[in-house]
Amino acid sequence: MSFTSKVKKSVLDNTSLSDIEKLTELTGIFNSKNAIKNDVISLNLENLEIAKRVYSFLKDLTSMKIGIKYSTSKKLGTHKVFTIIIERQKHFREFYDSLKVNIDKILKNEHLLNSYIRGFFLACGYIKDPKNEYSLDFFVDNSQASKDLQYLFINTDKKSTHTTKRNKNLVYIRNSEDIMDILVMIGATQEFFLYEEITILKELKNKTIREMNWELANETKTLNTAKNQIKMINYIGKKLGLNNLTPVLEEVAFIRLHHPESSLQEIGEVIGISKSGVRNRFRRIEEIYENLLFENGDSGE
Repeated sequence: MSFTSKVKKSVLDNTSLSDIEKLTELTGIFNSKNAIKNDVISLNLENLEIAKRVYSFLKDLTSMKIGIKYSTSKKLGTHKVFTIIIERQKHFREFYDSLKVNIDKILKNEHLLNSYIRGFFLACGYIKDPKNEYSLDFFVDNSQASKDLQYLFINTDKKSTHTTKRNKNLVYIRNSEDIMDILVMIGATQEFFLYEEITILKELKNKTIREMNWELANETKTLNTAKNQIKMINYIGKKLGLNNLTPVLEEVAFIRLHHPESSLQEIGEVIGISKSGVRNRFRRIEEIYENLLFENGDSGE
């Protein structure tokens, strides 16, 4: 079972909603699927459980006659399509008007906001397993509805993007914290905790890898620095003689030769001086090396 299916199953298990929450969720579903026309409401769904939920909520909210049928679609593989239809009849106009969206009103009411976004997720939402990547997509059939959805996300501090893909309006989120917030909003509490756990483990793993890479980089840098210092010391020893260096430079030169893998900090601890003190001594050794190269016309290779 995909992560999307797990989340939707968790959401579908919650039916303890007020009538206004049911109506707002239905509005989200209808708008995302562009199901509301002037004289008819016609909703196509490929998920039987979602279709049952919509039908049940409609029966709770209206006494109108509700039609339901299914057909087989061979688009992108063979699968059933469930169609829920409410044709023009008594009370149709009243129900039709009740589905009109006031986005700012929804934004001000947490229960309405959660219900509306839940409707969108059930109808056209897809969420990837956080083990693979952080991704929440809404493929919306209605252009204005997709803009309204992004408006809600923006005004609840969610980093979302609106674009088009496969001839549909796409609103997507790639921030793990925002995705977890939405899981809580739509009522997928169990999946929220699972998502959070996976996210924490991934961050710890990435942190460990970064620290290991940092340590490896430092170790490589130390070895390269030591290799270069040893090259300079050997050249000085050949051309000048290490015993002709000042006692402090001769000391640090011999310690480096005997400790090729040690860092400047470790050499400083052996001598009893600071890391910067060791660095200054090697700078003086480098100056002597550069002068000898110049005097002898060598390249230093």
